[in-house]
Amino acid sequence: MLRTILIDDEKPSLNWLSRIIEERKELEIVGSFTKVSELLESFADLRPELVFLDIEMPGVHGIELASRLTELDEDIEIVFVTAYQQYALEAFRVNATDYLLKPVQPEDLQRTVERLMKRKRPAVRKPESGSPGIRCFGQFGVYTALNPAEPIRFPTAKTEELLAFFLVHAGVNISKWTLCESLWPGFTPEKAEQNLHTTVFRLKKTLKHYDMPVTIHSQRGVYRFETDMRCDYLEFDRQLKPYSMGDMPPEQMKTIIPLFQGPLFGGKDYPWCEAEKERVYSAAIDLAKRLTSHYLSLGEADKSIELLKHMIAVGPFHEDVHVLLLSAFLHLKDRTAFITHYDKFANLLRAELDIEPGPAAKELYRQMFLGSSI
Repeated sequence: MLRTILIDDEKPSLNWLSRIIEERKELEIVGSFTKVSELLESFADLRPELVFLDIEMPGVHGIELASRLTELDEDIEIVFVTAYQQYALEAFRVNATDYLLKPVQPEDLQRTVERLMKRKRPAVRKPESGSPGIRCFGQFGVYTALNPAEPIRFPTAKTEELLAFFLVHAGVNISKWTLCESLWPGFTPEKAEQNLHTTVFRLKKTLKHYDMPVTIHSQRGVYRFETDMRCDYLEFDRQLKPYSMGDMPPEQMKTIIPLFQGPLFGGKDYPWCEAEKERVYSAAIDLAKRLTSHYLSLGEADKSIELLKHMIAVGPFHEDVHVLLLSAFLHLKDRTAFITHYDKFANLLRAELDIEPGPAAKELYRQMFLGSSI
């Protein structure tokens, strides 16, 4: 149940709203106020998750109060209740969940509650970080069974990079000169080979110290890396390989996408890895787009929203994904979520890339408000 508070300076309206909310098993009223000062004094103790807020009140405008409540708790859900339509767009701009016109009818409240429940659903579940294995997506770390919460420390950055190179080429024979040119470009052959031997020795010693199920074979200048350790990147690729994108069933996509938690070896600058990083990222985006289309074809827009929010969290600059998310909000006719995300997306593009949203996003914006009374 969501802990809910109400504020309206008109007692009859407050009583009516309380009555219909009490019939909802999803909501629990923990406070009811006619004065803003009393609400603010009790806010911390009541710990509300949701507030139904009148816009036209003496002293403090509802939009201003909503901003103050959001400062106190950025996760608070706000539903405006008012007799005036002209504030609707402004209300959505302060991230209101919904905007209800007085007198609120039970069916209007039901739609609001359904929207709230969708917003409160957990996002795509991430793989557990506190378990032994190798994590390559979003960050790079090797975790042991003895200390699954903290990655092991490598003696040098190059030792860690060599492991990353071996992971990308796992199960493949690699010549020593390929390794030298990739990890020590610009070095003389003799110096690069010397560094390779030293770094391989350090890597083997580190992996043996932590009792890792990893084998590095070397014979006549050729290396081969094999491991039975759980690794998100290797598992992603293993599940991807049997299929072309066009014939992968949706159930298979659902198991692969959660493995992707961000760029390959996130935070590491490995020039030799750029092509592979782009290949994996493009594959993850394509899977997400296909699974989103599948959900939308079934009328399951809420599932597509969870998926797309996950992809945006791990890769915020892919405009196609933002457009798909806006399409899902349009499908649900969820103006609040649409405006909130459109504004965040537009501000991100302006701040980071100094560009505006493309034609597709702008067309969706036009469609969302086509025929609107706002």
